[in-house]
Amino acid sequence: MTPQELSQLRVLVVGAGVTGASVMRYLLANDVAFDVTDGNATPSDKVRQLLNEGAYVAGLDEVNPSNYDVMVLSPGIPRAHPMIKAALAAGVSVIGDIELFASVVKGDVIAITGSNGKSTVASMAAHVLKQCGRQVELCGNIGTAVLDVLPKPTDSNTEVGQHSHRNQEKNSNAMVYVLELSSYQLESLQRLSPLSAVVLNISEDHLDRYDSIEHYAAVKRHVYSNANYLVANADDERTHPEANTNNTLWFSSTNEKAKFSLKNLANQQVLCVDDQAVITTDDLQVPGEHNVANALAVMALLHPLQLTLKQLKLGLSSFHGLEHRTQLVAEVNGVRWYNDSKGTNVDACIKAIQAMPGAVVLIAGGQGKGVDFAPLRPVVSERVKAVVLMGEDAPKLRATLEGASELFDVSSMHEAVELSKQLAENGDVVLLSPACASFDMFENYQARGRLFCESVEQAAA
Repeated sequence: MTPQELSQLRVLVVGAGVTGASVMRYLLANDVAFDVTDGNATPSDKVRQLLNEGAYVAGLDEVNPSNYDVMVLSPGIPRAHPMIKAALAAGVSVIGDIELFASVVKGDVIAITGSNGKSTVASMAAHVLKQCGRQVELCGNIGTAVLDVLPKPTDSNTEVGQHSHRNQEKNSNAMVYVLELSSYQLESLQRLSPLSAVVLNISEDHLDRYDSIEHYAAVKRHVYSNANYLVANADDERTHPEANTNNTLWFSSTNEKAKFSLKNLANQQVLCVDDQAVITTDDLQVPGEHNVANALAVMALLHPLQLTLKQLKLGLSSFHGLEHRTQLVAEVNGVRWYNDSKGTNVDACIKAIQAMPGAVVLIAGGQGKGVDFAPLRPVVSERVKAVVLMGEDAPKLRATLEGASELFDVSSMHEAVELSKQLAENGDVVLLSPACASFDMFENYQARGRLFCESVEQAAA
């Protein structure tokens, strides 16, 4: 909905966290009146400063849905919440911040979702574009809220209405918005029309919020709705769009028949577009087979922007990875310490272990989000010499991994690092890859990763 449409409606902002605050700033900047509700009885000081004329409705359970025409829902609040279900039943329009963004954005949108690798692929794509001299905004679930990167209403280049990729001439100076989208954000999506969109992969995650992995996958595939080009992982059936069209761009690290694939050329592993070589795996700066797949996905996502092979190689070869994602923190006495705090599910943990250059001492645990840890057992048995367990679901992990490796229990990150220092030997790797969310002990995965890095630094002193 555009600001003009919203100005004629009774609007409620549901949730006053990072996303909710960005929605409030956007509505205030566009002179749209609104109310706000959150789980707190009274607004925080930050929310109070933003509200101005907005009214604060204390508590989700106290909202009367019939008082509103539209609710802008923060992704942390499920559509299954009783108040939201009542609103939907009453005919209230329930949308998210991405929907507001989609109504006014000018420029090409690259939309990225999946269980793992979203942030890496989004950051890699943005990096490649910047290396080519393109204007890029990296936003969404990765950090900066989408509404905060839009031009202000006073900017002369702001126009309302979804940008049309088909009807505008190519403009190499136009802004490209690279969006990382969570399943939570996709639940309320209706109007976004990306230039290209991808579901990178599907593995068990957020099953505390969805009925099944199939339900979760269907929500993820919603990103394909209205996309001009559908980028699909040939190696993961759950990512496949309902129909294979001429606008479906397939990538694969195992099937050389895919348009974007890994081929063996002159005894080198080479990432290719059709039969054209782009870059060898040795020239990628990020480790692991999963990052080969990530790079192929980036090549497919950016294909509609008509970059040259030279531009792709330059961008991909100069990307050094993300903080908290298989990030090399230190090498001390022949032991490498890696921070993969963003590995918040089982599949991410497996891929991180497989990417490591030596025997692994694994630090894992946290909030498991209702998933089955059993797929971890084979790779732990094969590659992990010891597992240091912490957090809420440590007992569940212990029950799953008993006998696969040596298991140790700790109560803090500092204790985990100190014990890992004792367990690791020359040539080993200590890997923080929790396979769990962080919220039982930390504000977020970034805080968990920072404490790990600080503890490693102290242990090395």
